[in-house]
Amino acid sequence: MKKILSVLLIVGLMIPLFVLFESCVTSKNVIVESGVSLSKYKYVVYGKEENGDGELDDIMLMVQNEISKKLKTVSERQALSLLDQGEYILSPRVNIKTEKWDGGHTYITISFFDFDTNQRLAVAKSSGIGLSISHDQQLALEGIRKQLNKLFKEKTE
Repeated sequence: MKKILSVLLIVGLMIPLFVLFESCVTSKNVIVESGVSLSKYKYVVYGKEENGDGELDDIMLMVQNEISKKLKTVSERQALSLLDQGEYILSPRVNIKTEKWDGGHTYITISFFDFDTNQRLAVAKSSGIGLSISHDQQLALEGIRKQLNKLFKEKTE
């Protein structure tokens, strides 16, 4: 009986540890403006984005690289020329926030705007909770990668 109680006590103490060390990634649904198809967009222009935290510039660049796998990156000058040719161009605004407590929590939000009209067309969100700040940033990046795949699914098929 004592052995059974000891085993139950040990297992009971270990369960919270498993929960504590489990990481979590959430990739919320992509929201697209009603009636809008992003399949006509082939190009992307990045603005002068500031996330307020220079430590997050590497994550910002990784997010931009993920977007650039889906769309061709052009300069503002090139974009104006492409608009004259009837092309459609997206201009994303990326917001990254990391809470810097032990393990932390990282949030990534990308709002996609039409470069010409400045109309918001779609939003993709992701977050991650890991064992360290860099781990939750990686989890959030994995989540946003999945959201971008959903958003641009019709372009990659």
